[in-house]
Amino acid sequence: MVARPNPRELIRLLWAVLAGSLSSRAAILTSNPAQPVRIDRYWEPSPTTMAGALTGGVVVALVIWNRERRLRTHRERLRRIYQLGEQILGASSHDAILLGISDALPGILGVSSAQLYLYNRGTKALDTAGASGDQTTSISLSSPPPGTQAGAVACFHYRTLLTIPDIDRSPFPMARQPGETPPKSLLFVPLMSQGEIVGVLELNQDDRVRDFTPDEQALAQHLGNQIGVAIRLLDQRSVQEQLFRTEKLAAVGRLISGVVNELQTPLASISDLADRALVKSPVTPAEREVSAIAAEAHKAAAIVARLVSFATADQGEAQPVCVTSLLRNLIEFRELDCKASGIRVHNLIQPEPVYVLGSHGQLEQVFLTLLVHAEQSLSDAPEKVITIRSVLFARHLLIEIAFSAADDAFTKERAAVLNVTRTVIAGHGGDARLVEKPNSEPRFEVELPLTRERSGATATPPPTHLPDTGRPSTALVIEPDETLQRQLRDLLTARGYRVVPVTNADTGLELAQRMRFDGAFCSLHAPGLNWVELSERLQARVGGFVLLSDRYDPELVADFEGEGRFVLTKPVQEPDLERVLGSINGRN
Repeated sequence: MVARPNPRELIRLLWAVLAGSLSSRAAILTSNPAQPVRIDRYWEPSPTTMAGALTGGVVVALVIWNRERRLRTHRERLRRIYQLGEQILGASSHDAILLGISDALPGILGVSSAQLYLYNRGTKALDTAGASGDQTTSISLSSPPPGTQAGAVACFHYRTLLTIPDIDRSPFPMARQPGETPPKSLLFVPLMSQGEIVGVLELNQDDRVRDFTPDEQALAQHLGNQIGVAIRLLDQRSVQEQLFRTEKLAAVGRLISGVVNELQTPLASISDLADRALVKSPVTPAEREVSAIAAEAHKAAAIVARLVSFATADQGEAQPVCVTSLLRNLIEFRELDCKASGIRVHNLIQPEPVYVLGSHGQLEQVFLTLLVHAEQSLSDAPEKVITIRSVLFARHLLIEIAFSAADDAFTKERAAVLNVTRTVIAGHGGDARLVEKPNSEPRFEVELPLTRERSGATATPPPTHLPDTGRPSTALVIEPDETLQRQLRDLLTARGYRVVPVTNADTGLELAQRMRFDGAFCSLHAPGLNWVELSERLQARVGGFVLLSDRYDPELVADFEGEGRFVLTKPVQEPDLERVLGSINGRN
């Protein structure tokens, strides 16, 4: 028979179990059932055992708490990543996407900053997206510059996530600009959409060396896929908007066609009646008024004809178009609006007629679009000046429209205008580009091939040669801008020169010390040795030193020209070049 333990014993037994001790209890019965002998044996836990049990319990509790905390943090990251993905899918532009991830990712993944690179199908390059309208920078996929951009190109080529825990051990050469502090760690994420890469997301850690965990890399890749889908949706939305604008313009064109058709008949009648009145009674008191009526009627008829060319799709056979006359008419057409806006127009178009083969209406629309955008860009500029210049070189015509815009408010619109005009100009066998450099005026450049029909005075003038000295004439061209370098090289080559182009003044000086040049052309902003010292060192080694300035500066001309030194304004005009070459010819 076993006696029932009392409550105190139960409590003591429970304490022993909780403390991790082993207790045993046994009853030994004697041969006399009436007098059992009960023997209780308890093992009391030692302090060491209790301390170990408590430590084990604390460790288990910490492990469980840490695991729960990590799961809670991971769930919070997932929630915020999903929320950021929904925000990105509703973004209205690439800059809005970059702004959203730049604000959210430091709190989600703990990174310092983010950069977005978008694939440009037209140029086959990666374009950087800016959150504040900064000028877009293109990164060549074939020869990327050293630094973080090389990692972005590698991520794009391999289409896989690329992590660099320590930039000092990076496989890519990291070139540092003066005063630049590179990040400590980098993570490049490919932006995928339907199996196609559309860009690269760069995440920077500036304050410490960091190895991104697999969970963080998975979250970053998920976000990159969301961004890729958002970029694809933006592209589709842009195409839809272009189609809508095209349909809208077509409707406006039909409306304009109907209106101008109604106006052409009365305007023609007014012009005819005014001309008849002048012929029948040339000497009358109302002669001045009748002449004014006739002039205004002719002007209105010209405006109506221009509206017709804008409204109708000029898809007929290409015809020779006099570009110089077209530009002068457009300048006259916009003269009143420019005066009302306080804009001064410098007309540097050559007077000789220059013909290209194409559509008069399409070319007129292109140049009018560029002029209107230039006028709009000058709305808040302190100095409102538009310079229109034409240059002939190597059977091509270069039209330059420069404007003194002081801000970047119209950067996005400028790129859109260029994309539209480039398509039309490409259909004419030419090219359109936008040139924007620090501390210089932005300008549009339109290059068109000349036609042999009705070219007349547009042909390249007879080449001006240096005296026959038994060796070919050689010119040194020091110009970092490839476009201007090519233009000047073509002009000199057409005149019988052998041209040696370089981009650095130091290289030009080294060449001039080894060989004789009949003339040297140096840009005002050529890198290396400054142009003042270069001109002094080359004066005894070349037949003439020509300084290439960005704009006409009368003080520079007065101080520098003389004794074999000349100043030309870029892009170089053929008459100015002929004058300089003639002077060098006379010196030699």
